[in-house]
Amino acid sequence: MSIKFNLSQMKDIYREALCSCDKTMAFDITIGRGRFLFMMFLSEEDKKSKDRLFIYMRNTVVMIDLKMYGSHKNGDFMVYINEDNEEKMKNELQLQQNGRRFEFTIFLNQLNSLIPTSITMKQKVKILRDNRDVIRTIAIDDINKIVLIGTRQLQKRTPKDKTLRKLYMYTNESEAAVTAFIQKLKSVNMTVAWTTEENRYRAAEINSLINTLGS
Repeated sequence: MSIKFNLSQMKDIYREALCSCDKTMAFDITIGRGRFLFMMFLSEEDKKSKDRLFIYMRNTVVMIDLKMYGSHKNGDFMVYINEDNEEKMKNELQLQQNGRRFEFTIFLNQLNSLIPTSITMKQKVKILRDNRDVIRTIAIDDINKIVLIGTRQLQKRTPKDKTLRKLYMYTNESEAAVTAFIQKLKSVNMTVAWTTEENRYRAAEINSLINTLGS
C-alpha cells in the first residue's frame, strides 16, 4: 500500500531550477537526526530522471527515487510512497523507541514545510560539489571523465546540460565564473571536453578557456 502526498512547497524552487544554467534542483533538509538531500534534474536530456525526485539519506547512505505526477506549474508534485520507501525514511530519522506511535503523514507535512522557496547558485554549487559522488551516477554524461581539457565547437546540435553541469561539480572555479562560462559556450554553440583522472596532466582552467572564446 502506498501513501499519496503532494510536495506542494516545491513549486518555487522547481521553477527556479528550470531557469538555471544547469537545470538542477538540489537542497538539504534536516529533521531531527535525519538528513535528506533532495535532487531533481530537469533538462530535456535527463530522460531517465524526468519527473523523478531523488532523495539521498546521509545517515543510512540510501537513495530512493519517486516518480512525480501532476501539473508542476500549478504546484502539484504528487508522489506515491510505498511501504519500503516509508521504512527507509523512518530508518534515516534514527528514532528512539519511546512507545509513541510515529505518524508518517505528519513527518511528510513537516518535510514539505521545510522545502526552501529559493536557494542561491552559490549554495547549490556547494551542494553539487559536496555530493558529486552521489550525483554522478544519475545526472552527468561520461561519469569517468571528470577532468576538463578544453572546448569543442558544435555544428548540428546544442551543448548538453548533462555535460556542462559537470563544470559546477568538477572544477574549483567560483559559481559566477562557471555560470558566465556556460552562458558564453551556449551563445557560440560550443561545449567542453573531458578526460579521465590518469590524463589530468592535460587539465585546463576555465579562465584560460574563456579567453580563447573572445569577447
